[in-house]
Amino acid sequence: MSKSKISIGALGGTICMSACGNEGGVKPSFSADDLIAAVPALKDMAEIKAQTILALPSGSLKIDDLVSVYKWAKEQIKNGSRGVVITQGTDTLEESAFFLNLIWDEAVPLVITGAMRNADDISADGAGNIYAATIVALEPESRNRGVLVVLNDTIHSAKWAHKSNTFSLQTFVSVNAGVQGLVVEGRAKYLSCAVSRKIYPLPAKAFPKVAVVQSYLDNDGQIIALVGKSEFDGVVIDGFGAGHVSFGMMDEIKKLKIPVVVSSRTGSGMCATKTYGYKGSEIDLQSSGCVMSGWLSAIKARLLLMILIADEIPPQEIKNEFENF
Repeated sequence: MSKSKISIGALGGTICMSACGNEGGVKPSFSADDLIAAVPALKDMAEIKAQTILALPSGSLKIDDLVSVYKWAKEQIKNGSRGVVITQGTDTLEESAFFLNLIWDEAVPLVITGAMRNADDISADGAGNIYAATIVALEPESRNRGVLVVLNDTIHSAKWAHKSNTFSLQTFVSVNAGVQGLVVEGRAKYLSCAVSRKIYPLPAKAFPKVAVVQSYLDNDGQIIALVGKSEFDGVVIDGFGAGHVSFGMMDEIKKLKIPVVVSSRTGSGMCATKTYGYKGSEIDLQSSGCVMSGWLSAIKARLLLMILIADEIPPQEIKNEFENF
């Protein structure tokens, strides 16, 4: 009986880093084949196709790179892969996973993993995470769950996955939701049903520029004014509390002619829509045409807004998309 095919694509990140020369610090050093060689058990689990797609720290990934990953992954499925695993740095892993989850239109699982410890560290976690991600990719129950994030034997939906700690092995949590499942005794064990999601068409046009502006004490809105004078096509305001801004920022927001989405800088919870009525509150923001992000953080709201603008969704429908996401 032939083995199932699994494709593993490497983008770089800590999982492929080690010290190089005497320059200090770790850098991308290993190819996809090197990563696979570090997990001998894989050869008994599946027919593995490994490919180095990029070798970057994840903070330097671009949206166009993720589109290339999407197309590469679909090509692997066309060629018979039962699942696809992508390795990348954890700094932007939640953004990559969320973006791909917006456009991933296959039943076959797309699993993203990385590492918190580089290969030179004691008890480096990269090999274990690749092993667990492959187990998840092979699991029949992983189908029709969209993009999954797997680290430290924990399975998260890309919709809720969030990096919560700079160094902890259990850095990834499912904000506002429970985990999808766990990898236990060589099996993926799911604890909940698939997370609902909407799949958007991959835009045919170039992606727009969308800024994220942080709210903070004594912010008078000057940055908003600069955004309004620039070539940005949209902006996400990472607001106070349940989604609020200062008086000064509110004045500048009203002058904008581009879509504005407001999120909460707290990191969890849902934005308010009808509780507060003062200047700069969610009621005031919405009356000025702003859209509240709902459950989404600023960085995830930005990605959804980019997709919607690129797909030429009208402003009123953008509001509906966020409200029903």
